[in-house]
Amino acid sequence: MANDMNRRGFLKYAAASALGMGALGVMTGCSSKETASSSAASTSGAVYTPGTYTASAEGYGSDVTVTVTFDETSITNVVVDSSGETENVGAAAAEKLADQVLSAQSSAIDGVTGATKTSKAVKQAVADCISQASGGAIVEGGDVAVTDDVTVGGNTDWLGTAPEVAESDITETIETDVLVVGAGNAGLMTAARAASQGAKVLVIEKGMSSMNERHWIGAVGTTAAKEAGVEVDKNKLVAELCRYASHRCDERLIRLWVNHSGEAMDWYQEVVKQYNPDVKFHMEWDVGKGGHDTYYVPATMHNFQDDIPEHDYSSATAEYGFASLQQCVTDNGGEIVYEVAMVKLEQDGGKVTGVIAKAGDGHYIRIKAAKGVALCCGGYAADKQMLATLNPDAYQSIVGSDASALDTGDGIRAAMWVGADKDPDPTVMLFDRGIIAPNETVDGNWEKSGYMHLGSEPWLKVNLNGERFSNESVPYDFILHAAFMEPGHLYNTIYDSNWMEHVKQFQQIGCARIEPSQSGGKLQIFSWEAEQGLLAGMEQGGLIQKADTLEELAEKLNMPADAFVATVERYNELCAKGEDEDFGKESYRMLPLENPPYYGCRQGATVLCTLDGLRINTKMQVLDTEGNPIEGLYSAGDCSGGFFAHNYPEYIVGVAIGRTLTEGYLLGDELAKA
Repeated sequence: MANDMNRRGFLKYAAASALGMGALGVMTGCSSKETASSSAASTSGAVYTPGTYTASAEGYGSDVTVTVTFDETSITNVVVDSSGETENVGAAAAEKLADQVLSAQSSAIDGVTGATKTSKAVKQAVADCISQASGGAIVEGGDVAVTDDVTVGGNTDWLGTAPEVAESDITETIETDVLVVGAGNAGLMTAARAASQGAKVLVIEKGMSSMNERHWIGAVGTTAAKEAGVEVDKNKLVAELCRYASHRCDERLIRLWVNHSGEAMDWYQEVVKQYNPDVKFHMEWDVGKGGHDTYYVPATMHNFQDDIPEHDYSSATAEYGFASLQQCVTDNGGEIVYEVAMVKLEQDGGKVTGVIAKAGDGHYIRIKAAKGVALCCGGYAADKQMLATLNPDAYQSIVGSDASALDTGDGIRAAMWVGADKDPDPTVMLFDRGIIAPNETVDGNWEKSGYMHLGSEPWLKVNLNGERFSNESVPYDFILHAAFMEPGHLYNTIYDSNWMEHVKQFQQIGCARIEPSQSGGKLQIFSWEAEQGLLAGMEQGGLIQKADTLEELAEKLNMPADAFVATVERYNELCAKGEDEDFGKESYRMLPLENPPYYGCRQGATVLCTLDGLRINTKMQVLDTEGNPIEGLYSAGDCSGGFFAHNYPEYIVGVAIGRTLTEGYLLGDELAKA
């Protein structure tokens, strides 16, 4: 490899970055120095009252506390306590954030990629401490504000142009066979498979760790499925997926998943069991009654499970799935480095030869990839302006986000800068689980939303005028699309004190399931106890309203009482008849609202990811605007497209992650033999 000494320095930086925050096992970051520059931005000439000041701000699920010590002219010590944040993300960022504050002598810091909410909390808390120490003479704000300046629709320049990087700024050159950009599901699967086939693999990830592994793995024809006696009509499944997409998709890519997901997931299982012999690859064959009248609902969902009582299935999947793929990469000579971001692709005569990347300490690296570059760096759900421009309807439905903060469209932009084509149809994975207070609206502030997991249940749903507007027994995003046509793009979900029995009868599947599957295995996301706790917390926080009468509930939800009461009376009448004459919901899901207290909440969409990505062929080669492969450039997962259009086919449980892993598996083979 070229410049091996520099390469070792680059890898040493990445390893030290991880060790400095993770291996130390601390969730608190502390930085100090003896003398601070009095010319630092924002505090030049400042006069502080010497002492130590503390402030807190809300981070990602917890309060982040910052303690700042001042002398008369500078910040001398910073301690960040983010111990309540996500362990490998916000909690691990504490030391780096403290260093940034000390260096900037200000709250105007860059923050840590992937730990957006934790970074924002630190900025707010530091600004508070500075205000305290200066007696209010210095009030810092900057980008601390929650609201965003986003233009909905129109022709905003979300694409931009490739940044210029001076040759003199590139201080390292690294050579490898395969460069994978992104250490998520697609990236790790691609890297593990390519490395296992003998390729020399380097994975770069701009975040601090591998993130967002999903647990619902959709596959057809696995060994686990065969053992469970599951048979799927492949042609019918392909037709159903194409129907969801109105055939605005590449059927060849869909058939690629249908025909190869079985072998891909069997290989994935072998990798996991190599390192964790007792882990089981569980097949959930029970799909209940949901959707059978209208939709084809095959059994496709798999996950990893173990016999450890403290583990639910999701923790087992997260612990064993990603960890095993990472181990497979490194055991086969590959390397994974973090806090290294792709800046742009490089070409020679039209062929993509590698990338210019930027390390966490700010220096630039040229990485040459002899066999190819695989863009596996996700979609753009965290880039609000890109989302609002490309998919304004979806943006105006969203009240909350479960998206990774790293999903900012980097791979899509970089590929388009070298001539790549992108899906023409905006496609986003939305869930009907956003919940906001009755006086709130869709305004781009995604931090005010709670998480209403039970929002996916097909209870009565009415618009803001108290009127029923749709069959509630539809895929997650369909009710959101229907609500977009209603006033305010929002709706109210209504249930009563008999909600637990109703949920049992609804027989939801996939990540909406609460009742354990007949196929055995562990619970999905939440137990009954957890659901009760979530509801109680949201009621206490004013997101869920409770009332003894329908009239009172209407008042609390800001709806016209007469219209709402009439809607419920009509709904109960149809439930008694056993037939939904108005909207055609299945009779077994027509359950009356007649047991007070009554409950209601205002709902909108939560966004998980985008699904319109780069156009690819069945070799995962990225295509240009003429439909021709761009030599040396590949993509898989949400960064790629051609599979979905306009919506997510929720009743094909796990198809998103199954497609991503299958593409990564096949891409690994392609790159190894390139």
